[in-house]
Amino acid sequence: MLVEAQHLLTISIESQRMKLNGKPVASAPHSMTFVLQRHGTDSITLQLRPLPLGFHRRLRERGIVAPAPPTRIARDPGGRPIRDLQGLAVSVAEPHDAKYVCELERYHQRVAVLSIVESLAADPNVQFDTTPPDNSSDSQSWTNYADQLATELESAAFSAGDLIRICDAVCRLSNLVDDHLEGTHENFSSVTSHDST
Repeated sequence: MLVEAQHLLTISIESQRMKLNGKPVASAPHSMTFVLQRHGTDSITLQLRPLPLGFHRRLRERGIVAPAPPTRIARDPGGRPIRDLQGLAVSVAEPHDAKYVCELERYHQRVAVLSIVESLAADPNVQFDTTPPDNSSDSQSWTNYADQLATELESAAFSAGDLIRICDAVCRLSNLVDDHLEGTHENFSSVTSHDST
């Protein structure tokens, strides 16, 4: 982690400002100091800020989207396709398909890692080697970027539990409901996977 952490996905501030009781609402986001205990007595102090409005939308615009499970034709005990009232074959999802499960784990890891990096963007003490693609880059560039960040965090000896704790703090600070970063807890087992395909 060497290149200064950058503000990745935040919105540009327009000249129009929301007012509360006739006064402009402060544009500077609040932040919190978060102390991460690691390896017994070792600790890291991080400065976190809330995720900006539209963060998850911008992730989707950059191709960080949840995969869809594969489907198969539903069949009766005799092996014949089951059909609906219109005579069309009924499809059923295969949520336990091994390839789909791996893709879903990678998706949750990417969302969590990008959320952490965005929340750390204002911390002057945090730096990353991995640099973000420009805004015009394709979705593969952004997924590769997220995967490289995960590799960098792993190389810095961050554990899955460390990242879960930081994600929880980011969610609380951002007033996000649990499902905004759903899957983080159960899917950080994939943090050691570097395959971005």
